[in-house]
Amino acid sequence: MSFQFPDKVRIFLTWGELEKVSKRFKSTEEHAEYSLNAMQKGKNVKNFERVSRDSMASRHDKGTVNKVRFDEMASGPFARGKATPREAHSMHVHCENSKRYFVLYTMTPRSDEGRYDKIMAEMRDSFKCH
Repeated sequence: MSFQFPDKVRIFLTWGELEKVSKRFKSTEEHAEYSLNAMQKGKNVKNFERVSRDSMASRHDKGTVNKVRFDEMASGPFARGKATPREAHSMHVHCENSKRYFVLYTMTPRSDEGRYDKIMAEMRDSFKCH
């Protein structure tokens, strides 16, 4: 599911069967770390740094929240090393009652002055998986 804002920034919510991710990851921390490592290894990602990592609770379920910064390098023959500063926010939740995992994430321009920090915090605080 995708929520698009007037400035074209999107926030994505994905989910699936908890059993599938539980075979690979013992915790939301491992699940989130895997996602961040995959992002960091992207061919267009440079200067990757974690800004914050927090735990959260949604009713009885625990989650992991991350914020990272990086430069997204333009690709193509005329890119000439241009980079766009970005921030990415993510939340990983494993819900035992619904037997689902949920991932909420977005990638924003770094110049948004915390606007999406607030939006992601509101979405995270109102999240209920069961």
